[in-house]
Amino acid sequence: MVSIKIPACWRILFSFLLAFITHSSPQLACFSKMVSLASAASTFTARVQAAADNSEANALLKWKDSLDKPSQDLLSKWRGASPCKWEGIQCHKSKFVSSINLTNYGLTGTLHTLNFSAFPNLLSIDIYNNSFYGTIPPQVGNMSKVTVLNFSANYVRGSIPQEMWTLRSLQGLDLSICQLSGAIPKSIANLSNLSYLDLGKNNFSGPIPPEIGKLNKLSCLNIAFNNFFGSIPQEIGMLTNLKILLLSKNSLSGTIPKTIGNMSSLNLLHIANNSLLSGPIPSSIWNMSNWTLIHLYANNLSGSIPDSIENLVNLENLGLHNNHLSGSIPSTIGNLTKLTILDLSFNNLSGSIPPSIGNLINLYRLGLQRNNLSGTIPATIGNLKSLTILELSVNKLNGSIPQVFNNMNWCH
Repeated sequence: MVSIKIPACWRILFSFLLAFITHSSPQLACFSKMVSLASAASTFTARVQAAADNSEANALLKWKDSLDKPSQDLLSKWRGASPCKWEGIQCHKSKFVSSINLTNYGLTGTLHTLNFSAFPNLLSIDIYNNSFYGTIPPQVGNMSKVTVLNFSANYVRGSIPQEMWTLRSLQGLDLSICQLSGAIPKSIANLSNLSYLDLGKNNFSGPIPPEIGKLNKLSCLNIAFNNFFGSIPQEIGMLTNLKILLLSKNSLSGTIPKTIGNMSSLNLLHIANNSLLSGPIPSSIWNMSNWTLIHLYANNLSGSIPDSIENLVNLENLGLHNNHLSGSIPSTIGNLTKLTILDLSFNNLSGSIPPSIGNLINLYRLGLQRNNLSGTIPATIGNLKSLTILELSVNKLNGSIPQVFNNMNWCH
């Protein structure tokens, strides 16, 4: 009898307490509901997470299955339902895939079976130096949060899909060393957060759009080794945060814009091998002390080298060869004591070689051949203990070779 009454009493007491809590203490009732909601939310989040894991895993596995057999073998560790543990895949704290890094894996296949929409939180995808081929699918534009895209050193061809120019979160875009073609559209201005843009060594053509000047966060711009034509837009001078500018090996024409002098952060300028690029070197270039490299060779430039070259005190590499420069070599060139390479060959320079050239104690290459230089070879060249390459042929030099040359280690 006792064993029956005790549980009954407990049931009655529990019902009484529950009624009391519910009707007499709204706060406690609310708390009870909050606990229930939190538990439900936690369960829902877990289910969403599991579904996301499954979606991302399935997308990656489907892509893997589309690659050739050796590539699938290289990704043999891709199995299971949690891609966060897979090789080349990184996730952030929420367990969503944040990075795909498959550089130098030796993979062969296309990007068309990769469901970009399955990765809403992807920040970076890097497939540098593989053998991916085909075109870049327009679905790449679905990765609204992506900050870094590196498809370089692959066999990707065709034009860049318009959808890529809508990725406003992009900070780094590297499509170099591929087989891409087409023009750069005005909509490149949408990529206002871009700090690194490398389109070098492709088959792009058309003019450089003036809108490129709106990418004011750029620190590196490389569009060398393409087929761009037309003039270098004045707006390029608006890229005041740019440190590296590479425009070589195109078909650019006109003159080098004076606005380059506005690019106060620039320290590496490479505008070579554009045979239609003519006119003088802008005077503003000679006033920028932060230069470390200037390559303007194999163009059709004219004019003289001014005394103000002395301002380039941090310059290490100066290549002005294969142009139509004239006048004398200014003695102030001796102020550039950090120079390691000085190449002024294949121009129309005249006058004597300034003795101050002996101040360039870090020089290991001096190219002055095929000019109209006259006078004697200055003995001060003997001060250049690091010099291994000296090119003075096809000039109008006279006199004897300085004896100090006998103590130097020449390469030729």
